[in-house]
Amino acid sequence: MSFATFRTLASSAQAAFARLALPAAALLALAMPVGAAEPLPTAGEVDALIAKAQGWLLEQQQASGSFIPGKEFVVGLTGLAVAALVQTPGGVAADDPHIVKALALLKTYRQKDGGFYDRAEGLGDYGTSLTMLALLATHSEDAATITAAQNYLFGIQNHDPKDTAVGGLGYGDDKPGDENVETTVIGVQALRASGVPASDPHLLAALKFLERCQNLSAVNDQPWAKNGSSDGGAAYSPKESHAGGSWASDADKKAGAEQAAKGVLNSYGSMTYALISAYLSLDLKPEDPRVAAACGWVKGHYRFDGNPGMSKALERQGLIYYHGIMSRTFGLLGTKGFQTSDGKDVDWRADLFAVIKASAIPAKVGGDAAGGMIWMNSEKRWGEGVPHIATTYMLQALKRIRAAL
Repeated sequence: MSFATFRTLASSAQAAFARLALPAAALLALAMPVGAAEPLPTAGEVDALIAKAQGWLLEQQQASGSFIPGKEFVVGLTGLAVAALVQTPGGVAADDPHIVKALALLKTYRQKDGGFYDRAEGLGDYGTSLTMLALLATHSEDAATITAAQNYLFGIQNHDPKDTAVGGLGYGDDKPGDENVETTVIGVQALRASGVPASDPHLLAALKFLERCQNLSAVNDQPWAKNGSSDGGAAYSPKESHAGGSWASDADKKAGAEQAAKGVLNSYGSMTYALISAYLSLDLKPEDPRVAAACGWVKGHYRFDGNPGMSKALERQGLIYYHGIMSRTFGLLGTKGFQTSDGKDVDWRADLFAVIKASAIPAKVGGDAAGGMIWMNSEKRWGEGVPHIATTYMLQALKRIRAAL
């Protein structure tokens, strides 16, 4: 599958669920802005939703061990699902037959270069990073396999000192040049989880790449950062040619190019949360000026109904990923309640749980028509119209909320 195909994920799974309409209430809930203070959920409330999401996802396992129908994004989604299912609290045991079968499938995708991916599909960064996280989460890794996977990720890192994106990780396809915050962050997460120290030269290079994606002139040497607002948020990529990100429509790409011509790149919510999570993974502290500046941007753009920074027409695309990376970031920060830039006291655990609960869609598990819960985005880009993908993101978010209670 080409990178362009991945951007839309017009897969067999997408087609299979294209006719599954979201209830109107769920659509409204997913678009719910922050309003009156939400009550903090009880542990029991969160556990109940975790159990329903987890029960549905387990029942979706294919005979092959995959957690998604069809042949696209099997490696990435199965690795992601395994890590989400065994994640605590409420995790499935590593020796559960579903997990054992999924791990066996993932191991069949190990390539001679050490990566885990379908050769016809590519996406080696996702496949390798998510498989590493699954192996590590289940303690089923062996040193040689992990070392080979680490070396694969090091190998696909941009090493061109003349390239603005040097140090970044792209999709792992044969043609570099698509290095961005999100693909770099997942690689950094896997490398750090597998024991690579933050002082490793490869990770120091990744850190410099991430700095060049932050709208902060104190650390970013790119002209657009110095010309812009230095608001502390993160752009999709340090390259002005990538203004608007991979989600951009033709109109937005034109607008992005015009914006870049003025020497300014937008900060985005999903990229800013991802940036913070990567900074923390690389041992930066919350009080570090880079982290503090990004957190300042978050406090000024705290919302759930859209991905801030994106155009109005596109801000709901990738919204479920946005919620998921938000939960990871706040969990790493250890943040619970805080005050937004406009003086409002908020608690991300309460606000995010309210959105997740309200947008849950009852789904059949076993003989119970409402025994499970799934999530889908009405904007289907990046596979978020496929419940297997969206539900996995939300399962992770629910477990992070539960861990933070």
